[in-house]
Amino acid sequence: MERAGPIVNSFASVIRPRSRIIDIGAGKGLLAQAMSERFGACVTMVDVARYNQTNLPLTVCDSRALAFASDSFDYAVLSFVLHHCNQPDAILREALRVAPQVIVVENDVRGMIRGAVTRLVDSYPALRFGTPPCYIAQSHADWLKLLAEFPVEIQMLKRFSLEYGFFQNFTVLLTKRD
Repeated sequence: MERAGPIVNSFASVIRPRSRIIDIGAGKGLLAQAMSERFGACVTMVDVARYNQTNLPLTVCDSRALAFASDSFDYAVLSFVLHHCNQPDAILREALRVAPQVIVVENDVRGMIRGAVTRLVDSYPALRFGTPPCYIAQSHADWLKLLAEFPVEIQMLKRFSLEYGFFQNFTVLLTKRD
């Protein structure tokens, strides 16, 4: 759970206790477990592949068409998910449909070398678990351009680093406009 701690810390200031959270692209489930423990949250995990390592239930599904009613959750969390999507806009649209607030945690990739390393490192789970490879390696500014296409307010929460400072990351909160 060593990665989960800094990731949860990057958005802890905006999560209300005992919230309903959907973790889209939950992977091993360690972030969902950390959110459940830290916030007393009811966390629903969804992913395209089954490699959950927790006791929390996981639903395997296509996140472009989630089987949940609109506004079923208080928050949707997309932690290092969008760069694995060949249609990140479709995933974002669904996240915003099922929750009024969406937390996006992504890589801030600048330069060809970092881009190549990011694609290589993030595509490894595709070989091992059948998850999608890394399709997108782009900068914080480019991610913000994509996010700005949606009817949301964007609040920068935190910049942070995992993996010895090589990979730079950021967390934003998207809030649906009325």
